[in-house]
Amino acid sequence: MLKNIIISLGLSLISCCLSAVVADAAVHIPSGCKQKVFLTISGKIGRTTNGAQNAYEMSEREFLALPASTVTTSTPWTPKSDFAGPLLSKVLGEVHSKGKRLRLVALDNFSVEVDADYLEKYGTVLATSKDGVRLTIRDFGPVFVMYPRDSFRKELDTPAAASYLVWQLCGIEVE
Repeated sequence: MLKNIIISLGLSLISCCLSAVVADAAVHIPSGCKQKVFLTISGKIGRTTNGAQNAYEMSEREFLALPASTVTTSTPWTPKSDFAGPLLSKVLGEVHSKGKRLRLVALDNFSVEVDADYLEKYGTVLATSKDGVRLTIRDFGPVFVMYPRDSFRKELDTPAAASYLVWQLCGIEVE
């Protein structure tokens, strides 16, 4: 009888621990991001897929169909690499962006505001691959905001500029 109680308590404890681990492993989707949407662009835009939220919810397929550009550069976190993806200006053009400021939102709820012209000036790409390999959530993906930092060291090798290199990008709010 005591053996059965101990086994039952042990199984209950294991079950509770496993539930906590599974719950902790669940991906938290911040307010600027939507589950099953590759990139949400909202705010001052002229083209929407979700009129109620004035947002364009871009699928991965649609995003990857945009022409890709490559930026070869290093970051404070990566060695010199080839980062490829569509130009930010092209993505904003797809939604008829009308704003001058952008709020870049990451999966972990990190966000930063920046002038759109500042990022477009340097040919910023929304990279989905590094050295020909698709980026994953574990390695800065699925989207990593990237500009040619090595080509403009004086302007872009600053803590403020580094904060615009948002990885795990999931949302852009146009202001």
